[in-house]
This record gives sequence, structure tokens and C-alpha cells, in this order.
Amino acid sequence: MCQPCAPVRIDDPMKRCMFNTTSCMNVGPGQTCEIDCAAPFVRIGNTSTGMCAAGNSVPNRMLVWEEPVCTCPEPVPQQGYAKDSAGIWRCTQGFAGMPEIVCQPLPGCAGVQTFLRGCDKLLPCAMPSVDNCRFDVSRCTQVPPGGSCEIHCQRPLTGNHTVAVCKDLNTDPLQELDYFPLTCLLESCPDPSPWPMGYNKTPEGKWACANGYNGTARNRCVLSDTWTSDCSAAAALTGCSPVVPCLAPTVTGTEFCALDFSACTSVDPGEMCEVHCKNPFTGAKTEAYCPHGNTNPNGLVWTRPPCVLETCDEPGTIPAGFRRVNDNWECAQSYTGFAQKVCEMTDSCEVRAVLEGCAQLVPCQAPQSDCRYDMYGCVSVQPGSTCMVRCQVPFAGTVTVATCLDGNTATDGLVWTPPACTIDTCADPPDGGGYQKVEGMWECAPGFSGMVTKTCEWAEGACEATPVLSGCVSESPCALPDLGDLPCMYDTSGCANVEPGQVCSIRCQAPYLGSQTDFTCPVANTDPETPLQGVLPVCGCAEANPIPPGYNVTRDQFENTVTYSCATGYAGVAQKVCLPGSGIECTVDPLMTGCAIPLACEAMFVDAGSGEGLARGHVQFGPALVGAAVDEADVLGYEVYWADSCEDRVEQQALGSSVAGLGDACCRSDVYSIAIDSRRPSIATGFVVYALLQSGLAPVGVFVPLNATLLDRAIVDSKATADAPALILLLLAGLLALC
Repeated sequence: MCQPCAPVRIDDPMKRCMFNTTSCMNVGPGQTCEIDCAAPFVRIGNTSTGMCAAGNSVPNRMLVWEEPVCTCPEPVPQQGYAKDSAGIWRCTQGFAGMPEIVCQPLPGCAGVQTFLRGCDKLLPCAMPSVDNCRFDVSRCTQVPPGGSCEIHCQRPLTGNHTVAVCKDLNTDPLQELDYFPLTCLLESCPDPSPWPMGYNKTPEGKWACANGYNGTARNRCVLSDTWTSDCSAAAALTGCSPVVPCLAPTVTGTEFCALDFSACTSVDPGEMCEVHCKNPFTGAKTEAYCPHGNTNPNGLVWTRPPCVLETCDEPGTIPAGFRRVNDNWECAQSYTGFAQKVCEMTDSCEVRAVLEGCAQLVPCQAPQSDCRYDMYGCVSVQPGSTCMVRCQVPFAGTVTVATCLDGNTATDGLVWTPPACTIDTCADPPDGGGYQKVEGMWECAPGFSGMVTKTCEWAEGACEATPVLSGCVSESPCALPDLGDLPCMYDTSGCANVEPGQVCSIRCQAPYLGSQTDFTCPVANTDPETPLQGVLPVCGCAEANPIPPGYNVTRDQFENTVTYSCATGYAGVAQKVCLPGSGIECTVDPLMTGCAIPLACEAMFVDAGSGEGLARGHVQFGPALVGAAVDEADVLGYEVYWADSCEDRVEQQALGSSVAGLGDACCRSDVYSIAIDSRRPSIATGFVVYALLQSGLAPVGVFVPLNATLLDRAIVDSKATADAPALILLLLAGLLALC
């Protein structure tokens, strides 16, 4: 059945006001409409045409149309804008930019506001932000676009100058001049008055150190304290210091007792002195000197003489551990080492003899150890002896040997290795923490699961074994199962915090339909991530309303079942799919799928002598397409009928038929061929090929157009035809010959 096309739909709000489509509201098959520019927009060129396809049978099919070229109405001339000889808007002299016409539709397409924008007035650049004490920018006021100026160093600073440029077509009053950096140096400034002590000027005008001073005179210009207010600079002279004699260095401690600087108390620059060893020290003297032009009182350059204390009296009192044998010192009995006399100088410069090198032999004492080790036999071990270290009861383990080395002189000199001591018994802890003792055996308390293990851990600080229970873990509810991509399909409210060993049910959540299934949390579950065990229910949805064309729905009230099938003339396997709806709400959209009209592919008419209103030839076509694939599973055959311009059959009697099943998976136009030898009905414009199914004829067929000129030809004989006008001319020529 022929259907009008849908009105033109324009989503762009600007174009919706720009185009006039009022004549395209109800365009029938094969008809056209005019699309123009809506006032006040101006059309460039011709209007465009919207066309509805001939024989359209699809409701709300879109018109085929092109947009006309529409422009905004001319704006009112504004300052800074003018049209050139080609009619194009340009910026006038004194303005710069890219002009454009702006269209702003009024609300409700009540009109359009048109104006020009893009041209701004040319303005001079702003002066650069500089240190006015260093740079002179007085030449750079009001520099026009494209212009330039010079920036110089401000006196007394010296340096080259640089060029500052205002960019072309500048329209920004805050745009500063662009310039290459300039270096200005402060090389000269007024001499200080009066001259500072220690400085003189040479006849050449250079600064030098005065008599009695030494160094390199430097004159450096620095910013004065009032630089920011008056840009003034000051000269700073440095580098000259007074020439002074070198003083004797200050030494302390034994150095004071050993070194004699009496000849070096005050050494003039360029002079030398001697450093000697004080009595009773002996050693060669060394020389010291004060550098020429010395300016540092501590500038004496000297080398320490090799002063040593070689002899001293014997000690008045012999300390313990030493004895004199044949004018030699030895270690006394029960002492060990190598005795020697050393001469030392005290900080008060007193010489004394010190005997050293002998230490008393002492037994090794047992160290302070923890209660695991039995050190009773090692309380006092003589040098060169050993003792046994055992494990203290109730510990058990190995035995090690401790040794006091020969010549031992320290009470903590015992060399020993701790034995490996272990303990396997300890008291029971109190019940609690997930553990309980039942009939002398530890087990997990209610709400806990696992295997109990008791261990005795050694506490070093308390020197005892502490009982520790482990293995019991708190039981935990199971987590919800994986609900897939559509969690809102299921009602899990009854399965929150399901304890181990418990059962719950998951239902289909409205608007989904279906039964419920049971889920179980495993007994003694301790992992909160363990999901509930079970199979999710199969959730469906209500029937599509209305049922789309091509589908039948059958309800069995007794069995409470619903079956789906393809309607008459449709092929495939009908099924309902529940699609999740759009949006944040949990919705479902039932969709019927699987059924389609089988349509022959690549249909054409092959003429074989049509004429004088008769169509003679063959309608050739390929196997049926169901959806996008060749599928003749439900097709019994094919029938050909005369068809009108709406591609509907005009007679109930078929022109011919063919049995299906000759094709393969390829869409070829020469698989089926039905002979045609029939006079065309007056309203027929072609043929239509229908697929025949068990349920009946397909509701839509494939239209095969027929060239009307083929039927207007005259049939000269059984093998030749001629156009009707040519035959008339031949008959007239014969009549004239008879006359």
C-alpha cells in the first residue's frame, strides 16, 4: 500500500529557522515539494526540491532533499567596515582584523539579528616596563602599529642601544613594545670624597695602594643607597690593606713546652727568624720568615722542628705489675706483656717517667645470660682453662665448651657459643579469642572454623615460654554472586549477610519476570569474598505490546506457557529478547526477533518478443534472502504476478511459479526462471516475485519494472517485431502505390 513520506525534520536550530519546508508536510509517492530560504534569509541560486520515492510503501520514510544555499541578510554598515569592489566586507583604514557577519536567530524563529564583528581600531603600543634608572625609553611614547623606536642606556650607564617595535596591525592598548634585551654597564662613577685611607691615584689616573699598604686596588661602581629615588651610583674602593710585621704563632699544650719562638715575636716583612726546641727536648732548629708586603699579623711561615724527649729520670715509685731486673724493666709475676719506660711531658711542662706494657692476668667470669643457659661451671675460669655451658631445666638441647684464653687480662674474656635450647611445654592460655577447651582438647569456638595449633613461644625479656593458639578464623557471611552485566535484573534483598550454612533466594526484580532460585553459603566459610553458591534465575519480560508485524504469540492457559511463531508469509525462528532499557532506572524492552520476509534476490525481466500489449519473456531471480543471508529453509516455491506502481499484485492469479531449493549460498540472478506470456493489465507497471511458504504467500515481494515501450512494439512475424508508428507508415505507402 502506498504511503506518504514524513515531513522534513531539521535538528539544527539555526537551520530550522533558515529553511522554509511548509510545502513538504504531506508529499505522496512520486511527488515533489519546494524548499526555499525562510525570510529574512537570502537565497543564493535556485530553490531545492524534496522528493518522495515513487511507489513508497514504507510509513514515515524521509524525503530525499538537498539544502538550498541561504545566507544572512546584509547587516547595517558599522564604523570600521566597508565593502570592496567584489562586494566583500573588509576592515577600513585604521582598523584591522577579520570581518564576519554574525546571525543570531530570534526566539521562535521570529526573525534574525545581523551585525558585523572582527574589526578593531589600530592603537599604539604601550611603553615597555623597564628599570628607568638603567634604560631610557623617552623616545618610545605613542609608537604606532608597525613603527619602531630606540631604547638607550640611562647615564651614567654605558652600552649600545636597541630597537623596540610595535607589531603590525596592533589593536591591543596594553600590548608592550617588543625589543631585544639591552645590556647597560655601570663603568664610571664619581670618586669618593675624601679618598679612603690606603689608596692613591697614579699620574695616569688609576687607583693604587698607598705607601705602607699592599694589595691590588679595585674601583667598582655600585648602586648607591638612593638608587631607586635619584638613580645615583657610588665608587667602592677595595683590595688595599696595611703592611704589618708577623707575630709569633700561639701554641698550647705540649707544643708550648717543646717549641721556642722567642726569636720570632715580631718579624718585619721580608725578614727571617729561627724556631728552636726547648730544654729538655732535643732536635734541629728550623727557619721561619715573614713574606714581603705582609698584611696578616698571623702570616709567619714556619716549619715545626723535630723536637723529641729522649731521656728522663727513673720513676720514683714502681707501680704494681713491674719489676727492675739487671737495669731492665720486666713484668712482675702474674702479669703479662712487654714492660717499657716512656718519657712524657705534662701540660704544665713537667717531665715524668711512665711504665707501661704489663697487664695483670685475671680469670674469665661467666657473662650475664638469660635463663635458658646453665653457666654454673663458668663462674671463674682461669686463663688457659675451659668450662661447659648447658641448657637450664626445663629446656633441653646441646652442650657447648667455653674457653678463657692464655694471658687473659679481662674479666669478660670468656669465649663461648650459646647451646641450642628449646622448650616444648607451657601452660594453657585462658579460653577466648575464638578458642575453647572441651574435654581436655582445644577446638574452635562457635562462630570460628579451622584446626587448632598450640605453640610455645620464647619471650626473651620475661625469660619464659608463652602459649600461643592459632588456626581458628572467624566465620564470615558470603558475598553476593556475580550478577553479570544487568545486576538490576535480580532482587537480592533476601541474600544480604547470609551466614555459613544458611540458604537464601534470589528473585527476578520487576519489571523482569521469572522464578526464584536458592543460594547457599558454604558451611564454616571464613572468606568474606566467597560468593553464594547457586544458579541465577532465568528472568524474562512481558510481551511486546503491540506485537510487531511478522510474529504470532500463542498462550496456553492450561499449561501456562507462551509460544512464538512467524506470521503468515514470514520465515525464520521467532524468539523474544529482553533488552535493558536506557537510562538509570531498571527497565526492560521486549523485542521480537528472528522473523523476516523472504525476498528473491537479483530479480530481472528478460524480454523474448514482447509487443502489441503482450509481455513475452522470463522473470529471472536468485534464491530468497531472509535478513541479509540466503535462506530457503522455509520457502516452498516462488510465484510471479502483475504489479502496480505501489509494487502490489493486481490479480489473484499467478503468471507462473517455481519450486524452491535450486539455489545455494550465493545470490545469482539465473537460479530461477519463470516464463511470461500475458497481456498487461492497464494499471500494471511491472512484475512482483513472491516467496511461497508453508504458511502462505509472503506479504511483500520483489518488484521487477517493465519497460512500457516493449509492449508498444508491433509484431511483424513470429520472429520479428516493429514499432507501431513504423508499421502504420508501411501501410500508408502501400495504399498510395495502389492509387
